[in-house]
Amino acid sequence: MHHPITPETRLAGMATRLYRRFFQPDDPHGWADYHCVEEPDGRFWIHTHGLRRWRLPELEFTGVPQDMRGHAHQLMFAIIEELKPAVATRAVGDIEGVFSAPGQNFRQMATLRPALREDTRHRNILRIVDWDRPVESGFPARLFASHIAAWAELADDPAQKEAMCRRALAIFPGYFLEMTAGADIDPHKADMSDLQHRANLSVYLSLAGALFAQGRPDEGIGYLEEAIARCPGWGQIHRGWLIGKYRRKDAFMNFWRDADIAEICARRRPANTTGPLPKLKRAASKKGKTRCVKRSA
Repeated sequence: MHHPITPETRLAGMATRLYRRFFQPDDPHGWADYHCVEEPDGRFWIHTHGLRRWRLPELEFTGVPQDMRGHAHQLMFAIIEELKPAVATRAVGDIEGVFSAPGQNFRQMATLRPALREDTRHRNILRIVDWDRPVESGFPARLFASHIAAWAELADDPAQKEAMCRRALAIFPGYFLEMTAGADIDPHKADMSDLQHRANLSVYLSLAGALFAQGRPDEGIGYLEEAIARCPGWGQIHRGWLIGKYRRKDAFMNFWRDADIAEICARRRPANTTGPLPKLKRAASKKGKTRCVKRSA
């Protein structure tokens, strides 16, 4: 299989590569080509050339939508950074890290699988798929959705944030998790990795925030309810934390004060995902206020 690398099929420009070769000669990125080849279905196969000289594996994404090619380059770049300490023989398997934006409140997860290709130019290449998925699964929708979620948090324009979040939901709408999901999260230092990875929670919250910022609270409340329905344990403990922390009276806080987590779940969750919520108790703090404390269900 021979696909010539041209300026039209190379994701990173030659000037960028030459700059890195000159000023950072020990950086593999200066020697890596990110090759973008259109597949018969109109999606793209994006893969690297040039990493073997650094004892790193060549990597690939398959089934990448046209508008995700830039995101594929960013993710692949970050994954190469994560792999630098490893050699190719140790790179097969699960990988996780902060691949997208500084300060994101979740880590991203993926798996590297050997892709069996017969041509010599692409032999021994590793395919990046969603965490714990087989090589045949192709496009890692959860990984790309988390990437967009991280970047959406940096968007200053609410309309732009809304568009990014809707694109992430189109790629991966998320799953409805067990009723206790998220009940063990510390709201003060929330690590959203698991809930973002499985339920796309950060996207629902970002989209709700973007809609509130645009004066569309009814739509925003709909997505807050969707977030609660997908991660009920998180919704319950997050509600208690918000009520204890904020006294303002606006549409956002009024929703959370009035929110009946069990009723929202009964109304919005599929019938086969029901179950008991984790039990929470109220405990007085040193200042006489109340806070939510998790107790084993």
